[in-house]
Amino acid sequence: MHANLRWFSALVLIALLPLSGCESAADRALKKSPDFKIGYTDGCASAGTQGANFRDTELSRDEEAYRSNKAYHAGWGTGFNACRAYQPSNNMPPPPGQGPIPDPTSRPF
Repeated sequence: MHANLRWFSALVLIALLPLSGCESAADRALKKSPDFKIGYTDGCASAGTQGANFRDTELSRDEEAYRSNKAYHAGWGTGFNACRAYQPSNNMPPPPGQGPIPDPTSRPF
């Protein structure tokens, strides 16, 4: 009985292993495209749009590219989610070196 359970567990593990976090070549190429990078920048800028005017919540987004360009759309969502996670409750930008993109110029004091 234990031998059957071990075989079944091994089979399930082998079947699920290829699905565990692999990124396809197409996904890697998409993330390297200029449109993805522009979308990421716009999405990150949109994550902290609320300034002194609390009614001004306009997003920094090229609506046409967002609807028609897969790379821009993916980049915008990735950038928005990455930078939104770093927005404190008062909606101020994160301190240098603590955002989603490391600051290569920051040095500990």
